[in-house]
Amino acid sequence: MRNLLSVGVGGFLGTLARYYIAGYLNEPYWFPLGTLAVNLAGSFLLAFFLTVALDCITGAPPFVTNPYLVLGISTGFMGSMTTFSALSVEFVTMVQKLPLIALLYVGSSLVLGFLSAMAGRALAKHLAAGLKQTTNTAGGMEND
Repeated sequence: MRNLLSVGVGGFLGTLARYYIAGYLNEPYWFPLGTLAVNLAGSFLLAFFLTVALDCITGAPPFVTNPYLVLGISTGFMGSMTTFSALSVEFVTMVQKLPLIALLYVGSSLVLGFLSAMAGRALAKHLAAGLKQTTNTAGGMEND
């Protein structure tokens, strides 16, 4: 039951985020910037969060590794904020009138999505390494 509640609350919040972000950024109608933005942000944030939570990075706040929070944020929030179905429909609609733009859109969505995920993971690992170094340095000072 807690799993469903976690996913449900996260999904509700992620849906609201997508609705407002995509609605605001999709104003020029000829290019779905809002969908691209939520998908890239979601790729980055999901990779960052899961790297921190599942790699059990030393020094991560205990609430970050809470399984219900992990499920609510990853599957619930990020799953509902990002949208492959909207990307697909926008591509199919756009390809009839602006085929080159449509191909650039879907190609950039995939390539930039993967790069965003890689950047999120790299940032989490970089911050964790800095935190570990700070913790080790502080620990060394206490022993002196």
